[in-house]
Amino acid sequence: MENHYAPLQLLINPGDMPQDYQRKIAYFDGTSSYTAQQHTKKIMDYFENYEIDDDDVRMKFFVQSLTGEVRTWFRALGAHTIANPDTLYEAFLNRWEKNKDPLHILLEYDTLKRGPQEAVQDYCARFNNVYTAIPQNLRPPPDLALIKFFDGFDPNMAYQLRERAPASLEDMQSIVASVEENLISKRARARVERRTMFKEECSTFKQKLDAIIKGMDRQEKSRPWTIK
Repeated sequence: MENHYAPLQLLINPGDMPQDYQRKIAYFDGTSSYTAQQHTKKIMDYFENYEIDDDDVRMKFFVQSLTGEVRTWFRALGAHTIANPDTLYEAFLNRWEKNKDPLHILLEYDTLKRGPQEAVQDYCARFNNVYTAIPQNLRPPPDLALIKFFDGFDPNMAYQLRERAPASLEDMQSIVASVEENLISKRARARVERRTMFKEECSTFKQKLDAIIKGMDRQEKSRPWTIK
């Protein structure tokens, strides 16, 4: 059952689903005039009416309301890339609202870059949302999507990701957070090493300078005094 929720970041022991929720739930398969916006609003109203405040329960409930092609789309998202209900709603609306022009989606895909303060998980989710929103007949193949994913990061991070030689985009996204953690650790160690080296160089220079000054003092003291 947990595989059904793989894209969600859930607690180890999430809350229980509402009793008999299957009979009360509204379903969305993307094929009718019932829009993604209407569906999201209806589910959120349900949460409000029944006082469902647990984020994990809200996300699981929403996922259970997706069927057909929409459920397939959700399961194709990267593992653990959806951290909260708002991210889930945004991903769902970006993909299934019918007012998106395919050319607009392609342009958005071409210009995808990770934001300066954007968490790596959020960028993964955003990348997947845009990529899966591209119509099937226009969508770049997975190998090209993997290359595009690398290019969304700064050059140093992109190099580290390529070094891992991932087999697929899903594999890459499953380890990207650990790659970033390793890179941050390396940078921190490098800063410590530079500070240590600078201190050692300063200490060595001071020792040499002290030795020179002492040597000059000895020479001055040993020089015979002459009275003119």
